[in-house]
Amino acid sequence: MKKIILIICLIIFIALALWLFIERPFIEKSLVFTNLQVTEYKNPDALVRVINEMEIRGIKPATIFVGKELVQDNCSLIKNLDEKGYEIAIFGYALDENGQFLQLADLTKKEQEIIIKEAKDTLEDCLGHKVSGFRAQRFSQNKDTNEIIKDLGVNWHGSFVVNWHPEASFAPYYSNNYGFYIVSIEGVGQTGYVLCDTAMASFGKTAKEWKNTIQDYFVRHQQEESPFITEFHPYLLVSDDNWWDEFIKLLNWFKKQNINYLTTQQMIDSCQPVCGE
Repeated sequence: MKKIILIICLIIFIALALWLFIERPFIEKSLVFTNLQVTEYKNPDALVRVINEMEIRGIKPATIFVGKELVQDNCSLIKNLDEKGYEIAIFGYALDENGQFLQLADLTKKEQEIIIKEAKDTLEDCLGHKVSGFRAQRFSQNKDTNEIIKDLGVNWHGSFVVNWHPEASFAPYYSNNYGFYIVSIEGVGQTGYVLCDTAMASFGKTAKEWKNTIQDYFVRHQQEESPFITEFHPYLLVSDDNWWDEFIKLLNWFKKQNINYLTTQQMIDSCQPVCGE
């Protein structure tokens, strides 16, 4: 009987040792820095719905880009998200007379400056503190945009895309040339779209193709031990049942992964001093 007990204890010890020396390093390796970005400029209800689904699954914190008008009409909502630990960042955009997006890079420097400064001032007035980050709609930026961002004292600029811009990098880094941190989302292969829902939808990709692509790229970054960034647009996700269903499936999949969620600023802070220009 004692011999049987000894054998059982030995088996348990060996199993525990295997877990400690084999499985545990794998788990730690899978803790890839993941920055989920949520961009909303017109539908506060959609924003609340998306954030609620993320919170139910413990998927937080995230970086939330918001436009000037949405902040003006929903300051209490935005301030509440800020107080809950979400990073609130500036979404810079302009619309034409038909309500269609204009490219910031097509505007004059003065026009861009008015748009970006008003968005920044409105958000900071609402929150009662300075904000760190900015993204231009459709990642549209040029030399003027970057000079404005630097002059306004914005800490990081998220309008760079790996495979589009030569300055882009998987890991955030401080650029001495630009005077701010460069944060980049990833362009998908040899396509014209990036790892976000609206970009893939505009190229005719289905919701399922979008979800599968996000999962594939996350696994790739996990294997390469590099930061992973993707972006959600609530106004798109809630407007179509197929997109919403695939979004929920993606969240459920994320919940099963061993993910270290960070805001963009937290990712920048965690990357230092390893990352640099």
